[in-house]
Amino acid sequence: MPGALALLRDRPRFRALWAALALSYTGSGAAITALTLYVQQTRGTGAAVAALLIAETGPRLLGPLAGSLADRVDLRRMMIGADLGQMAFFALLALLPPFGLLLALAALTATLQCAYGPARTAALPALVERDDLLQANSLTGLASNLYVAVGPLVGGLVFAAGGAAAVMALNAFTFLGSALLTRKLPPLPPEEREEGREREPFLTSARTGLRYALSNPLTRTVTITIFFLFAFLAIDNVALVFLVRDTLDGSAAAYGLVSAVFGVGMLVGSLSVMRGTRRSPAVLYLIALIFSSVGALLTGLAPVLAIVALTQLVAGAGNAIEIVASDTIFQQDVPRSLIGRLYGLSSTAVAVGSGIAMALGGFLVDATSPRVAFVVAGAGGLLTAAGAAPALLRARST
Repeated sequence: MPGALALLRDRPRFRALWAALALSYTGSGAAITALTLYVQQTRGTGAAVAALLIAETGPRLLGPLAGSLADRVDLRRMMIGADLGQMAFFALLALLPPFGLLLALAALTATLQCAYGPARTAALPALVERDDLLQANSLTGLASNLYVAVGPLVGGLVFAAGGAAAVMALNAFTFLGSALLTRKLPPLPPEEREEGREREPFLTSARTGLRYALSNPLTRTVTITIFFLFAFLAIDNVALVFLVRDTLDGSAAAYGLVSAVFGVGMLVGSLSVMRGTRRSPAVLYLIALIFSSVGALLTGLAPVLAIVALTQLVAGAGNAIEIVASDTIFQQDVPRSLIGRLYGLSSTAVAVGSGIAMALGGFLVDATSPRVAFVVAGAGGLLTAAGAAPALLRARST
């Protein structure tokens, strides 16, 4: 823990990035919570909530292209541009447009988030030493986990007090603050090409990232596992609001609180890595898969809201450790010139898996029950972990 905190104290540029993440992710967590509540309140079906969540995750299909862009432009400019664009789109969402336009604006914000992620991940090795990457990722994970730890609670409370429009306006201001903080970073241009070597065409460079990911046993395992994991576990993004509000008769504030407990679990997971560990990132990744899946499975069996909160705490801890471990694997095992593309590819794997899960999850909730949806999600996640275990245990990532 002292070593992790020393990074914030001694590295002002890393501290600026951390503060930008904490601010924008808190606002975004509040916004997606408010949008989910607004759609559930005004549309009233699992399919409508699933449509919103698909609009939020669909643009991640552009991950390889976003990663390719991050590997060839100044990363600071890319992050600031993404922040300012999201500020504008959330200001428009504050007008609460018709459902179709609301989905389109949500998709545009997600497109800019897709561009921001590879840039942030590729920037980190330029701000800290290689040996500090695991703890630096745990700190950035701590900041981004405010998306689900504090954001939902803020979103639920502000939604109850002032409606969805107030939450959207609040989030627009968080992105302005994030852009101003990111200006404190140094210029982060792409690596210079070797003399006489021409730059690959844009689409070709994206395919190069894919070839590398599939040729490296560890990155191949992580990328494929992320797809299957989210193809199951993302079902809970649709099911949770119905489990809390319909099955267990919880209020909008209760939904925000339970969602926030998942985020508290993510904070706990990040803090556990910050305290130090001798386990390799690959082994940490496997542990994370198990925690996430068990948490989802037990949520489906929980009889009361208090137990739901406890099981979501477990699932959140697993999710946080998974993010820290996978980011560190990419940063340590992948050349700097390919980090953006590998991260973008993993984001696309998340998007495809999540899209499948949420499309089917909405119908699963409507056809059966939220409890059945959670049990299916958890069981599928455990099968995914079992399939990945041999390769991850053989890995020697340091």
